[in-house]
Amino acid sequence: MAGLTDMEELLATVPESEIRDYLREAMVCYGAGAYRGCVVLVHTALFEGLRQRLLALAPVNSAAKAVSAAIEPLASAQKVFELSLVQQMKTAAIITQLEADILEQLNKQRNKAAHPSGHKVTAEEARFVFSEAIQKFLSKPIRQTSVLVQNIVDRLDGPNFFPGSQLGDIKLIVDQETENLDAAAMPQLIAKLLGAIEGAQPDAAKNARRFLLALANRKEPSIRALIVKQFLDAKTADDTHATLVSTLTTSDPRLLDGLKPGTRVRVRALLLAHAQTVGVAVPYVELRNPAHVLAAIVAELGEAFATGNYKEFVDWILEQGPQAPEFVTALAGAPGLFGRLFAHYLARASSSQWDISNPFAAGAPALDAPLSNIVSDEEAFRLVVAIARGADWNGFGPLELANARFAALPGLKAKAVTFAGADSAGALQHIQQAGLTDTLADFVATYF
Repeated sequence: MAGLTDMEELLATVPESEIRDYLREAMVCYGAGAYRGCVVLVHTALFEGLRQRLLALAPVNSAAKAVSAAIEPLASAQKVFELSLVQQMKTAAIITQLEADILEQLNKQRNKAAHPSGHKVTAEEARFVFSEAIQKFLSKPIRQTSVLVQNIVDRLDGPNFFPGSQLGDIKLIVDQETENLDAAAMPQLIAKLLGAIEGAQPDAAKNARRFLLALANRKEPSIRALIVKQFLDAKTADDTHATLVSTLTTSDPRLLDGLKPGTRVRVRALLLAHAQTVGVAVPYVELRNPAHVLAAIVAELGEAFATGNYKEFVDWILEQGPQAPEFVTALAGAPGLFGRLFAHYLARASSSQWDISNPFAAGAPALDAPLSNIVSDEEAFRLVVAIARGADWNGFGPLELANARFAALPGLKAKAVTFAGADSAGALQHIQQAGLTDTLADFVATYF
């Protein structure tokens, strides 16, 4: 009776009541030892279920409509239609080759059971046919492969396909568009998206890029492998893909993990080329911001991976000294990279060139919280001294911070005050090394 219990559980996964009725009769046959009858009834349920689902899909799916139009006259006339149905569904890419093979095998087993053949149907065979029919077909919607893929691609040029550029909204749309898409169709979808990206229609290319970014952001190993094979391995010889390489890396940094040596060399060159073209002034929230790209790599793969495989890219970004608070926070767990970034901050804050010190000072208040969470008291004191040195050069940005006694940097100021009180000799040494003539007492009185 354990077999009947398992079959009852399978039966509950079939959504259509009429098809469940056929299968319940098949279970009755099985329980009575009429295994031949069980196989025949399962076959009836299976192909009637496929036929009904095609009919339901036909109004919105041209391939399903064409198959139904060919099959319905046969079914209505009570003629044999099963093999024709399988072949046409396979040709229309509604089912895969493997699924077609399974259906043909089930059809053969039904024929042997229903006609004089000398074949004796066993309990094991009946259970197998029952479970295969339900698990592979009747418990699932008809899987749409190239039909659904083409339907997606055909609509990519719609200006409202993605109403906005926010990744969260894009992901919602992509999830909806692919909810009935079988995993077997993903290689075809990605190939079609790449074709649209390289196509002549600007809206379709833009939407295809966004679609691919949302897929990458799922960070699923199977999708990652497809993007590496179909895009990074195959397309990175073309330097026009530099931006897409960068944004995909931000979406899923593990695309870079385990690349073939030649692909890694190409990707490295494109990341650097993109960074040099775009710069770090674009909004950090954008996936194309090179600092955002680096932060994503460090977060997923670590500091050693970034510096070991993409040194030129890393060096260029740190030389720019990005002042995005999110970037500072992202480097909190990468002490080597953060130390280099902080050294750039010190140099910029104390620069005699106003076009260097003023922009740093303007962005410094936004950095107060993330820097305060990372730097030591001594480092905070060094930064305050560096800004004071910039003010000594009459940079209006550093002057504004210094004249207000660093009120705009409350976290850093508190740490600097703590260091000055705890290590007067060290604090004085930092003042002198910066080129200031203040005593520690004068410095504290002036700025704290």
